[in-house]
Formats: sequence, C-alpha cells, structure tokens
Amino acid sequence: MRKILIGLLCFFLYESIAPKPAFPLKISENKQYFTDQNGKPFLYHADTGWQIFTQLTTEEAVEYMAFRKSQGFNTLQVQIVMHPEQVSRYGQRPFLGDNDFARPNEAYHDHILKILSKADSLGLLIVMSQPWLGCCKEGFGNTPEKPIQKNGIAKNRQYGQYLGKKFNKVKNLMWIMGGDNDPKGDRDHLFAFFDGLFETAPKHQFMTYHASPPHSSTDLFQYAPWLSFSFIYTYWREKPNEWTVHDMMPHVYEAALREWGKSDKMPFVLGESQYEGPGVIDNDMGEPQVVRRQAYWAILCGAAGHSYGSDIWGFPKNWREIMRYPGAYQMGHFIRFFEKIAWWTLSPDVAHKAVVGGYGNWSQNNYVTTAVSEDKKLLVSYLPELTSLTIDFGYLAGDTFTGKWYDPRTGKILKEFTNNKKTVQRIISPPAEDLVLLIEGK
Repeated sequence: MRKILIGLLCFFLYESIAPKPAFPLKISENKQYFTDQNGKPFLYHADTGWQIFTQLTTEEAVEYMAFRKSQGFNTLQVQIVMHPEQVSRYGQRPFLGDNDFARPNEAYHDHILKILSKADSLGLLIVMSQPWLGCCKEGFGNTPEKPIQKNGIAKNRQYGQYLGKKFNKVKNLMWIMGGDNDPKGDRDHLFAFFDGLFETAPKHQFMTYHASPPHSSTDLFQYAPWLSFSFIYTYWREKPNEWTVHDMMPHVYEAALREWGKSDKMPFVLGESQYEGPGVIDNDMGEPQVVRRQAYWAILCGAAGHSYGSDIWGFPKNWREIMRYPGAYQMGHFIRFFEKIAWWTLSPDVAHKAVVGGYGNWSQNNYVTTAVSEDKKLLVSYLPELTSLTIDFGYLAGDTFTGKWYDPRTGKILKEFTNNKKTVQRIISPPAEDLVLLIEGK
C-alpha cells in the first residue's frame, strides 16, 4: 500500500508541475521531427515499458509512468498484449473465445483507455502495438497456427477497425504495426489489419512499422499510405543478430545516417537497440555507456528521437529497482542537454566539414558523430571514446566561439574554452568515459 500511495503522490505532483506537450503531435514542415499543436519541437524520448497493460495494476502503472516522467521520459512504447495467452492483473484477456479478433474484450481495452488517460495527464505520448508479430514465435504471428493467420483476413481488418474506433478520441497515441519482425507469411493478414486501423483511427495517430533488425520501416513500406514515421532497429556490428540472415548488424549511427539520407523524408526514431541490464553483455543487453551512445548517435545522425530499453520491459517483480538503473537517470541528462539547444536545426556533418580530424573509424565503436545547425552557429559532437578533435572554425558562423565539454554520465560541464580564430584547430578532450562537445558561435 505504501508504494501505491507513493506512486499516486508522484502522479499528482508531476501532473501539476511537469511540462506537457499540446497533443496531438504534428510532423514538422521539413518532415524531419515532431511538434506539438503549438509548434514546439517534440524530441521523442521513450522508455520501452512494453507489458504495462498485462503486468501492472492501474495504480502500479501510474507509479511507473510518474517515475519515468520524473526521469525526463516523454514517451512510452507499449503493447496491448505481447503473447496471445497473456492475462492481465485483473484476470482479463484481450479477446473472448479462442483469441477471436471478432470478439475483443471491452473490459480489457477499457483498462487501456484508463491508462492512456493517466498518461495524457502526465504529458506522456503512448506508442502502442497490436497485434505483436514476435521475433521468436512468442507473439501473434509467423506460423499458420498463430492468431494472425487463424483469424483470417476479414477478422484482421475487423479488429483493426475496432481499435481505431475504440481509441479514436485519444490525442496522446501513436501506433506500431508489426512488432520485432518482417511480415513474412503474415503479410496479407497484416495488411488487412493495417487497412482497418488506418481507415478508422484519426490521422494524427501516426503509424510506424517495427521490422526485424536491421530493417527500418521504410525499407519495407516506403510508400504505404499509413506510414507516417520510421523505426530503425539495430544492435552493434561486432555481434550479428541470431535471427536475421544478415552477416553484420550496423551500428546505430550507420543505420541512422542511412535512414536520414533517403530522398523521401519522414521523421525516424531509434525504435529499439540494446537494453540496459546486468549480466552478460550481448546483442540484447548493454551497459550504461552503450545506451548513452545509442541515444546521442541517433539524434546527431538525424533522428527525431530514440527509445531507451532495460529489462523492465516485462515488469518482473523487481521492476521498481530496474527503474533506478544508472542509464535511466543518464537519459535525463541527455534530454535536458538537448532541451537547452535548438536540436531540431541540426544536420549530420556527414562530409566532415566541421570536424575534419579525430573522428575515429567508420563502423567502429570509436566513431565520433557530429551535427551542425542550419545557421552554423551550433555544433554538437558525441565522443564514445576519448580523443582530440580537429575543428574547422572557418566552417562555423561567428567571430567568437564558446565550447563546453559535458560528461553524459553526470550532466556536468567538465571544461570550457573560448576561441576567436577562424582557423583549423585541435581541441583536446578532458578525461571521462565518453563526452559531448557543444560549440556555439556568436
């Protein structure tokens, strides 16, 4: 009971003081990022609380959402349900009968509506998936015996229509199609679901597709009428993902720059990558420095946002402890850093016109990503490893430049410098595990 009361206290506290976007979101005129209804840029900063609707009570969900809001998150990626046979904490399944898409359980979906309303009060965007396809036969699809194919094309369309109508009035909602896999044998059935949802959902509930790594949404559905923004999904180069046919996973910055360089623009986000967690560090799990670099790499390579992951996704018994992982707090430093600058004006320094030396090796962990604003008065670099950078100040705008080295672990400034020479100069980094460099011209 004490933990529930603390959660409710957090809810009412942050309901009153937290900045809230004016939902629903819009897409910017240049089609590269999101804004709220007032035109304020919205940096998609998500946590992956996938199983919130099945594993938590309403009170626990409020506690979780309020705590994540206090850490700086503004978006949650969730599933209506991950496994067809899952039962909520209230003993409810999403369907009546044998996973019958024509018989959705109103009580189950009403509970989701209640949580979405609480999230809206907190100023949280919810990006929701259903039916989750599944990477490894754990979801709704991939074989004829699974519900996506067993229900047939007509019922898939009907269920999509139901969800669009059920959540029609929700302003803080977007949708994830698929879920951790390419369509494969479920293609026709999924298309029927997509069409049904797109037909009945309001157009401000933007839709994306969560493919298999390293595919992005636009790799598969570049011209689909329902696709409004793209997910990129990858791990790290050194360890290929076991369920793909690809020899190598690209680094996050490689996947992001590839997506940013496509001729048909739409916002894209890092939808999934390595999650923070203890134990063996592998393709799925990473240390705090891994989740830090993924976030900075994504934004500095053109992304409109990213998602942080941890083993809270399934809400095990120790989920309250997992919420306090160091990487989650460091994501707070990340969002506060970008909130203080015009991040939406940044473009990747692909040709190395600003940082002309010391940027590391392409396809390696040490690669330095840099972005420069449209007016060339702002430069941001992320250094995953310590190095010195050679910067062409003649490329930047201004007569005087101020530089700050930030520690992304603490959010503190480690070193500052000024420069009034429009020349190529070598800048030596202070000691740290990884660093963010901010240069502003005046």
